[in-house]
Amino acid sequence: MLKEIREIAKKTANQYLLEAKKNNKKIMGYFCCYVPEELIHAAGFIPYRMRAVENQGTAKSDAYFSPSNCSFVRQCFNKALDDEYPFLDGVIFMNSCDHLRRMYDNWKHSNKDPKFLYMLPVPHKSDEICIEEFTRELNSLKTDMEKFFGLQITAQALKNSIQLYNKQRNLLMSIYNLRKSDHVPLKGSEFTDIMLAVTSLPVEVSIEMLEKILIEIKDRKVGRESDVRIYLGSGYHEEQALLDLMEESGGIIVGDNSCLGIMQFDLNADENAKDPIRSIAGRYLKRISCPRMVDDFRRRLDFMHAAIKEFKVDAVILDKLEFCTLWSGTMYLYKKELEKINIPLLKLSRELYGGATGQLKTRVQALIEGVKNQKTRI
Repeated sequence: MLKEIREIAKKTANQYLLEAKKNNKKIMGYFCCYVPEELIHAAGFIPYRMRAVENQGTAKSDAYFSPSNCSFVRQCFNKALDDEYPFLDGVIFMNSCDHLRRMYDNWKHSNKDPKFLYMLPVPHKSDEICIEEFTRELNSLKTDMEKFFGLQITAQALKNSIQLYNKQRNLLMSIYNLRKSDHVPLKGSEFTDIMLAVTSLPVEVSIEMLEKILIEIKDRKVGRESDVRIYLGSGYHEEQALLDLMEESGGIIVGDNSCLGIMQFDLNADENAKDPIRSIAGRYLKRISCPRMVDDFRRRLDFMHAAIKEFKVDAVILDKLEFCTLWSGTMYLYKKELEKINIPLLKLSRELYGGATGQLKTRVQALIEGVKNQKTRI
């Protein structure tokens, strides 16, 4: 199952997605984990988290962006300009950062397919006023999808979708928590494979796969006693090669607070709520947040502190893409706070698929050797 998952993760599209497309199923791309999959699914679409895998560079998108723009944005838009998302019927963007907002503008200006391009405004706080506002925005998205595609999204369909995605999240959390064990059954790179796969599959297929994976890894052991247990703090990451590098250097990634990690499946939506749209809005705003959310750093820090204890973490790696101002500020705050508890820390800043493997490996190896030497002295 894990081998099939890795093959799915490496591809822009997969056989399940393309087969569904042949059967006239619509596919909706989305950026960032604040765009609700449940609403997309309730419309009869397959939610597809946008990714840059298989891209060959940024030659075309560089005409629209400067080199100081996010490499994930430039890579994805280059794929759009090269018509590498032909299966998409629409894309939903959100105001996560200025780089992504500009991609929305440029995509519309380029007149490239698909024609349904939607900017979803997501509040920057999670209080009751913001939940009400986000509920209104999701209802506007629902109305626009119904008008554009000539369909109806019913309350029952929304409730059914909430149940399915809660089930998927519960399975992901069960797999994630197995990494607390002294005998880690799953590498960090393998877990990223799983996340890339489940966010590009029909949810019904992903649930079946996750159930099989839970059985498959029950008695599995990939961690070694000498491994340094690493916690990964990151924005968006999809490069399995970078995570493989960390684990081949003597580490094992046991937890994360990344947007293609636990942020995707932390917290369920209320299945019994009278208003399913409001339930969805509350779930997406109240789960563990990313740095775009205002006045929530203390909660993110407490979450990381708890994970360091629960997962018996030896070292933290903070990884961000170049020119990500949101993660730049957050990494500075994390560094100051983690120094107080004397946890070994490495900060990485890099381009997506930007190479420099040798330099990254040297820095990761230095961290791991330092932790091992410290353990030896103790």
